[in-house]
Amino acid sequence: MKLSVRIGIGLGVLVVAWGCASIPGLREESSSTYIRVPFVRVLVAENSDKIELQADGSFAIECLVGKKQSVYYSSQPVGVSSMNRKLIVRDITGNEIESGLDEVNIIPRGNSNRIRLNKKRYRGIVKIVPDGATVRAINVVYMEDYLKGVVPPEIGPRKENEIEAVKAQAVAARTYAMAHLKQYVGQPYDMKSSIYDQVYEGVDVENKLVNDAIAKTAGRVLTYQDSFISAYYHSTCGGTTDNIADVWDKKDIPYLKSVEDGTACSWSKYYSWREVFTEKQLRGRIEQYLSSDRGRQITIGPIQDIAIMQRTAGGRVARMNLVTKTDTYRFAKDRIRWVIGRTSNPDLILPSDRFKVLLDRDPAGNIQRIEFKGSGYGHGVGMCQCGAIGQSRKGWTYDKILKHYYTNVDLKKLY
Repeated sequence: MKLSVRIGIGLGVLVVAWGCASIPGLREESSSTYIRVPFVRVLVAENSDKIELQADGSFAIECLVGKKQSVYYSSQPVGVSSMNRKLIVRDITGNEIESGLDEVNIIPRGNSNRIRLNKKRYRGIVKIVPDGATVRAINVVYMEDYLKGVVPPEIGPRKENEIEAVKAQAVAARTYAMAHLKQYVGQPYDMKSSIYDQVYEGVDVENKLVNDAIAKTAGRVLTYQDSFISAYYHSTCGGTTDNIADVWDKKDIPYLKSVEDGTACSWSKYYSWREVFTEKQLRGRIEQYLSSDRGRQITIGPIQDIAIMQRTAGGRVARMNLVTKTDTYRFAKDRIRWVIGRTSNPDLILPSDRFKVLLDRDPAGNIQRIEFKGSGYGHGVGMCQCGAIGQSRKGWTYDKILKHYYTNVDLKKLY
């Protein structure tokens, strides 16, 4: 490991610049790593006392303090931690390399080299910044390479006759990412690598079919009146998607309308489902939810009735009343899934709001058992992923799939 000469262009430029040409990383002889535009900054680790990094081969360690830059090279793991709200870099034996840093960039040498962080491998570079007493890691990666780590966990393993659905998923995921760049104002990242944005798993989930689908739709996005659409998608609609305003407390959006899916997603294991509670179980679940929501202990008493008051265009429950001896509790829209939860897995919410309620009473009229019999998985807005796969099997092209679920949109090649 040796100290290199200063490099004229720091990677700080990479995380703020947009342009038409390629933006190079650190260049080392004939073996170079490049970050192409458009790129995305993905938060891949946070609240960490220490982050350990390495690469498949050798890598550069760029250390920044203000405008001052120093660069080291290593083929062994290094650790980055926070000390007095600054960063300190240590080698594999714990010896200090440099401290008092504002930022550290880990840059693999060579285009086939990948960074390793928390047992996952990433394309691009990894930027480390302090966050109080902890540190954050941000993967700065070309948009198309980002999608290679997003689409597989989002749509699952697919076959060749389903590639049009994979293309549709790639366009939807790309559109979502492009629309949400710089969404976290004042933060050094654009996206989180979890369900808060899109699940991103890095290099090790990549597969040829998905990479081909991404390459064949490179740069293509969905727009409405020349703006990126909000490309919401979900697993299984159960036969019909829904208007966004009926599911969430959001304004009506012309391209997120209820559309018929027919039996396209009927192959999904969530096309039909059931959850059964005893009265005591459901009462306890609702008391737990209300207590958490209101910040105090809530006791509701035995449930006397559950009434569906209104349904959406797609058949989901829009308003539901839960009646006890002393009060009536009113729940609306997608919140209902969180209120009810599941008996099969108490950590999960109800698969969907597209259900009917069956009440089993004893001879005295007291509720003993409550069954929620439903269809679909997810919120029901935008593209039905299992429906897209079903349509692909029938020979639909990806553009036809997208324009079915997102009405009146344009498909454009952005770059």
